[in-house]
Parts: sequence; structure tokens; C-alpha cells
Amino acid sequence: METNDKLSKIGKALEIFPEAYDDVIKPAAVEVGKTLALIPSAVNAALLPVRQWILERDFKLAEIEKLLAQKLSSVEAEKIQTPETYVAIPALQAISYSYDSDELRELYANLLAKAMNLDTKDQVHPSFVEMIKQMSPIDASLFELIYERSHTPLIDLYVETKTGNLGHIYNLSWITTYSFSDISVSIDNLQRIGLLEIPHNQEYISNSEYDVVRQTPDYIHAKSKLQELDQGDIGETRKFIRKNALAKSFYKTCVLPTFAKEC
Repeated sequence: METNDKLSKIGKALEIFPEAYDDVIKPAAVEVGKTLALIPSAVNAALLPVRQWILERDFKLAEIEKLLAQKLSSVEAEKIQTPETYVAIPALQAISYSYDSDELRELYANLLAKAMNLDTKDQVHPSFVEMIKQMSPIDASLFELIYERSHTPLIDLYVETKTGNLGHIYNLSWITTYSFSDISVSIDNLQRIGLLEIPHNQEYISNSEYDVVRQTPDYIHAKSKLQELDQGDIGETRKFIRKNALAKSFYKTCVLPTFAKEC
């Protein structure tokens, strides 16, 4: 009853003051209508890439089949088997999300090919799919680069002062193919997911092993920045990246193509 009374009063007011509708209520209603109309358009625009992915999914799966056929071309037909579903299903889903990345597509495809090969299926760990999901294309590229190098030195730089050290710059490496910030993030991420280790308080015996780092533009620039502080001598913490058993298995399964020579 209370609601009906209010509506009746509003109606009577509009009868007495019809200009109130034209001047106040109608413009406000129009603006609200415009705002509400924008929401579906914004949602449609935001979901357009997802809709496009759904439409292209079957095409991408067909392309994945061709890629796997290439990778398994040297395997005897009787050794090609249905992969374990707990590996194949998440891997196929993930590869379709990242098909446009050459680096990630290759990791997933190599993993699937190994999972379908009777001789190699036992080396495929289901956690590898989740690891690749947490990697960027730069991570994938750097992992291969790091793993295939015999010596992997790192240097931290800092300013030595009487009260302590300041201005630390961590994990300067020999790598120059990406920016220092991208390399630093990738090293941290690969360490987080367990694909590399940086042993604490360990370094190569020969100091000359670190010259390859000292000659990079990143090292020279970082040292120059610390020298500009003019608060003490520049110190180094020398480290290295160690290849663990998990990294070796991941490299063998996801990086090496079928029957490629292992490093």
C-alpha cells in the first residue's frame, strides 16, 4: 500500500508539473539508459578475444595434431600410444591457450610427444604441465639457454660502506638477449618453480669465470650507477646457477625433441 501511495503521488505531481518530467526525470532516465547500454558493449568487446579463441580451438587442435605427427615421425607406429589423461587433457588445453607462442607451444608439444611414445612416457611428470603454465615465453627461452651452458655465473653488486652495504643489484648474468629486468624476473620465477637453484655462499673457484658477466653492458651500467652514489667501494657477491634433477628431467622431456641428443 505504501508503494502504491508513493506512485500515485508521483503521478499526480507529473500531472500538475509535466515539465518536471521533461526537465529532470527524462534526461536522467536517458543517461541511465545510455550507461546501461554501454555495459553489454564493453563486455562483448572484452570477451571478443575469448570468443575468437573458442572459434579457433578446433583449428588449433588440428594444427597440434600435425605438429605431434612431425615430432613422432621417427617413432615406430606400434610405440605410439594414448597418453595418460592426467597429462594429455591439461596439456592440450594449455597448448591451445598459448599456441601463438613458439616457445611455449614447443614445450607442450614435446611433452605430449613424449607422453605418446612408449619409450619415453614414463619420464613425463604431470607437474611439468603446471610448470609450463607458470612460464612466460622469455622464461622458456632463458631456461633452455641456461641449461645448455656449462658455466652459469651470476654477480650481485653493492656499495661497501662503514655502516653496511647499500644499493644492491642482484643476479647480473652473462645473458644479453633480453633486458636486465626481464632476465631478473625470469631467474626469480624459474627459481620459484624449482627449475633452477642458486646455492647460498657458493661460487666458482676461478674468478675469471665471472669475466663474461663483467663485460656485459648491464654489469657496466649497474657498476656505473653505484659509483655515482660515491659512498664507498663497489663490492661483488659471486654466485652461479646450479642444474638440479628436476631441471634435467624437465629439459629432457619438454625441451629436447624426440630422440634428440641429451646435453
